[in-house]
Amino acid sequence: MHPRKTRIETLRAALAALERRPGWPPAPLGLGPLDAALPGGGLARGAVHAVQGRAAGGFAALIAGRIDGAVLWCVDAGARAGLYGPGLAALKLDPARLIVARCANRTDMLWAMEEGLRCPALAMVIGEPPGLVDLTASRRLQLAAEAGGGLGIVLGRNRNGGSMPPNALESRWRIDFAPARAGWRWRVTLEKCRNAAAGTQWMVEWDETTGHCVVVAASGDRPVAAQVA
Repeated sequence: MHPRKTRIETLRAALAALERRPGWPPAPLGLGPLDAALPGGGLARGAVHAVQGRAAGGFAALIAGRIDGAVLWCVDAGARAGLYGPGLAALKLDPARLIVARCANRTDMLWAMEEGLRCPALAMVIGEPPGLVDLTASRRLQLAAEAGGGLGIVLGRNRNGGSMPPNALESRWRIDFAPARAGWRWRVTLEKCRNAAAGTQWMVEWDETTGHCVVVAASGDRPVAAQVA
């Protein structure tokens, strides 16, 4: 093998070793088609994921409802709208597991998220820092998650898909509301994910008769998978 190619292969092996994380099991979403598209059958723990879109908060609550353990949710202290208790409960997020941190500014929120991710007593940390999360901030969050073993979610309400700057986050999702005959429906798009095909889209809606979330076919309302969420 050419010496240059040998050096390249050595560098690739070194980078792969740096990216390996402890063997924490992934966190299933409880929605068969989505879990099947993710490495290991769920969201990677010891990692931070971006969730953007107008329904980003609801999707984060859905994930939190599927995880055992305490959840830290960092919110803007000056925000007009707060977390909606009945909505969280509908998505199986028990308020008894929820810790809310009211942060005065971006710096405080990033600090609270980082400290929360380092804490092994927390299963999940959610936050919506003002502005975009750049490479430096995302790397700090990612390193904290790797240390604590929990799952981090960075929320973003911006409407322009793919507008995030380069970052170290594990995956990026876009969650938007879609027309529904009753209740609500989300358009869920996996825009980026390590070791998974990006660009896949699903329709997820709330089944009022069962109290569960279901994945429905994009062209109609026939459920293709139904899981407790």
